[in-house]
Amino acid sequence: MACYLLFVALREAKHIQVGKLGRFYFPSGQYVYVGRAKKNIDARLRRHKSKEKTLRWHIDYVLAYARVVKTKVYSGNDECGLAQSLLAQTGFTVPVRKFGSSDCSCVSHFFYSEDGK
Repeated sequence: MACYLLFVALREAKHIQVGKLGRFYFPSGQYVYVGRAKKNIDARLRRHKSKEKTLRWHIDYVLAYARVVKTKVYSGNDECGLAQSLLAQTGFTVPVRKFGSSDCSCVSHFFYSEDGK
């Protein structure tokens, strides 16, 4: 099992329907998504970078308009710990509550960085 960070760039501000979660405004800028893969991490990352896919996870809806600019992989399965450590860092805010975290008690697994870090 592995956790990963997707560093995502959204060039233009957009209102995006995120599955059943709702429609939200996303300002242009840099985002970080925390995810986990139980199996083949390389296949999961390739899927995230692909534009041709069925929209299944919250991040898929944003990636229809944004692009992955960088990834970082961590061993282990503490996706929530990784998300909480990002939230604790200055400069990160939560653009949408429960984004990527509908199956846990985290406020979100998707973060916005005004300064692009």
